[in-house]
Amino acid sequence: MRKYKMCMIPAYSLENVQLLKDRVILPYACYRLFGECFSIVTHITGDYPYLSYLEGADLIPLPKDRPHMDAAVSYVSGHSQDIDLLFLFGARGEYMELARTYKSLRPDGVIYLKLDTNIDWANAYPLHDKNFSAFLEDCDIISCETRRLQSFLYKKWLRPVEYIPNGVYYPLYPEADEIQFSDKENMILTVGRLGTAQKNSMMLLYAYALAFPALKEPWELVLAGSVTPEFQAEYDRFCKEFPPLATHIHLTGHISDKQTLYQYYKKAKIFALPSRAEGSPNVFSEAAIFGCTVITTGVDAALDMTDNGRVGRISPNTADVKGFSGELLSLCQDADYLACNFHEIRTYMRAYFDYERLADRLRNLVGLQEMKRRRS
Repeated sequence: MRKYKMCMIPAYSLENVQLLKDRVILPYACYRLFGECFSIVTHITGDYPYLSYLEGADLIPLPKDRPHMDAAVSYVSGHSQDIDLLFLFGARGEYMELARTYKSLRPDGVIYLKLDTNIDWANAYPLHDKNFSAFLEDCDIISCETRRLQSFLYKKWLRPVEYIPNGVYYPLYPEADEIQFSDKENMILTVGRLGTAQKNSMMLLYAYALAFPALKEPWELVLAGSVTPEFQAEYDRFCKEFPPLATHIHLTGHISDKQTLYQYYKKAKIFALPSRAEGSPNVFSEAAIFGCTVITTGVDAALDMTDNGRVGRISPNTADVKGFSGELLSLCQDADYLACNFHEIRTYMRAYFDYERLADRLRNLVGLQEMKRRRS
């Protein structure tokens, strides 16, 4: 079996936290399966303690005296022969010169573009721009993260777009196999950048407030992640408005230590995603492998995350606090479903969201590209 020299280049400087997200973990899973070597090429923004999780990966710093993508193009110009498979993340204009440079030097090389998109971004791609269209042509394999977007893009672009969801690299989560439902508590968890417009955090607070009086036993609400000043002010007002709830709601602040975050996943029975817009959130996959039942708004990945509502709940309208609250309350009151779904959602994740399986699919797609070239 052929081994490939692999390289991932972000469109902007990579931060430590992104080393364990899809843009790096999927290429890393490919490297472990069919790679000879794997390089992450970026401007350095600080320390990278998460690199210790990625055995064998090389972090190559770009010189800081040039803009990120200028330096990246220069790197590819000098190292194209060391890159058989180039991973790009996002259909961004910044990549156009990089892709053209690589393909001019390595016409036999393969570019894989992971779109990391949602329906609004996908609808705004400048297909009328000949340079952007040429960039898409330079990309040998393009994938998106949800079935809904795959169908939309195939019709709009009239070219194959693969479905490769954001998944889980199980070697990073050995403790996920050890957890039992009996370890869990009556806890609702959300994880994200609290207070950003995208995350819609206040809706979760008010949905919880509506459900709280009908709960037969207390449920704790934990909001994990960085907090904007605006959300902190709104949260403080909320606690004054609903003082009986204040002792049951917990803001953790930013959590940089993964093991600390995993403790919340272990304890939570329900994972809430009230977002206004998402592609395929990484936090869903983490929550699901720890057996959390997900409740989500109708984001692009909602059907994929819940297996069409089988292993989770969908409240479609991102502004419908009452509807979200009703679904949340029904989950809290259905202990038998939560206990059964603890096993069902983990089985579902193993079958469809395991990055080792997804990497194997990418290996086949790369092989198909090489077969096409040999025939042409």
